[in-house]
Amino acid sequence: MLHDITDIRLRLRSGTWPISDDLRPKIEAHWAACLAANPHLWNGRVLGTLAPGEPGGIAVDGGVLTGEAVEGDFAGFLAWRDWGFPEIGIRNLFGSALVLSSDGALILGVMGATTANAGKIYPPGGSLEPADVDADGTVDVIASIERELREETGLIAAEAVVEGMLAAFDGPRVSIGRVLRFPRTADDLVDGIMADLDRQQERELERVVAFRAAADLDRPEVTAYSRAFAARLLAR
Repeated sequence: MLHDITDIRLRLRSGTWPISDDLRPKIEAHWAACLAANPHLWNGRVLGTLAPGEPGGIAVDGGVLTGEAVEGDFAGFLAWRDWGFPEIGIRNLFGSALVLSSDGALILGVMGATTANAGKIYPPGGSLEPADVDADGTVDVIASIERELREETGLIAAEAVVEGMLAAFDGPRVSIGRVLRFPRTADDLVDGIMADLDRQQERELERVVAFRAAADLDRPEVTAYSRAFAARLLAR
């Protein structure tokens, strides 16, 4: 489900992800197995947003998305994901940079082999983390989107025209997409991003792909929220 939004008011509150004590040893064992399979993983701190219907949970009213987030770790998130996202009252809310070219293509990234989402195709973006929280407790999702875009692709958000924001609700995931139209063709954007990737020592993206029709995203490695974004943006 897509919502057009004009503002985000997300705040960090005290507390942690609601994970019971008896699950922690299982999470640690799961993390050890994941790390053995992929030593490039890192157990950093991540934010989870309270689910709709929970006190302080995600809501959209009058184009404004509100909610409260709590801090957890990547090991807990990865176990939650790999166990099929059991309901724990949390949603994985994160930002996505919806990169559009001057000739109407949507640029998505293919995740690299050393990441936890190898082979998946979705917009540049990433989990919210404590560094995204301002001094007053506000979670700056837009700053997170712009940082992830720059780190992953070398693109600077200020060089694009902002054409709105969308919130895609995809089960346990909620992606906030900031629509950025760059004054460059799809071929030029792809070539520029690939050149930047080749300079990166620890790249997250294997490559990027320009999509011109929503039907082209109908493949299993493309996330559902990415298909929802494309259905809206590529129909323009």
